[in-house]
Amino acid sequence: MASRKGQRAPAEMKRALQRAAVEVVAREGIRGLTYRAVAGAAGVTTGAVQHHFSSIDDLLRSSLDWVLEESAENGLLGARAGIFAGGPDVRKRFAESADIQIFQYRLVVESAGRAELRPGVQRLYESYFGAVAKDLASIGASPDDGLTSLVYYALDGMFLHQVADPEADPGAALDALRTLLKASGAAKTSIVDT
Repeated sequence: MASRKGQRAPAEMKRALQRAAVEVVAREGIRGLTYRAVAGAAGVTTGAVQHHFSSIDDLLRSSLDWVLEESAENGLLGARAGIFAGGPDVRKRFAESADIQIFQYRLVVESAGRAELRPGVQRLYESYFGAVAKDLASIGASPDDGLTSLVYYALDGMFLHQVADPEADPGAALDALRTLLKASGAAKTSIVDT
C-alpha cells in the first residue's frame, strides 16, 4: 500500500530494495552491489536506497535477513533440506528461488575473507541444519550433529550443482540418500519410502 500517491510504504520499499539487492548479487556478485545497481533493479532513486540503508554492508546484512525470512515463510529451508522431495520438485523449487540460492552461495564465499559477514552466514547455516534435523526427526531418526551435518552437506552439494546445471536431475541422489538412511537404521518409519 502506498503512503502517498505513487510511493511505496516504507516497509514495502525496504522489502523491494532487499529483493533487488539479492537479484543484483545473484547476477553480478557482491562486488556489483552498489546503491546505483540496487536502485536500478528496484526502479527507484539511489537516494531511496541510501535513505533505507546506511551502507552497502547494512543492505547486504538486511538482505540476508530477508532471505532467511523468505526461506522460512515459503518452505525454501525445507526445499533445500528436502529429504522427501523428488528430483523434479527440487528442480522446480530451485528455479523459483535461484536468485536466493545464488545470493546465499556468493555470501558464503565472500564471508571467507570478510569476518563481519560470518555471523549472518552462521545464522543461515543454523537455519538449514535446523531444517534437516527436523526432517530427520520426522522419520524417526535421531538427528545427532554428525548425521544432520552429513545429510545437510549432501543436500547442499546437490543445490550447488543446481546452480551450475539447473537441468541436472537430483532424483537418483535423493533416492540413494533415503535408501542409505533406511539401511543405516537412522530412519525408523516408512516415510523414507516416499
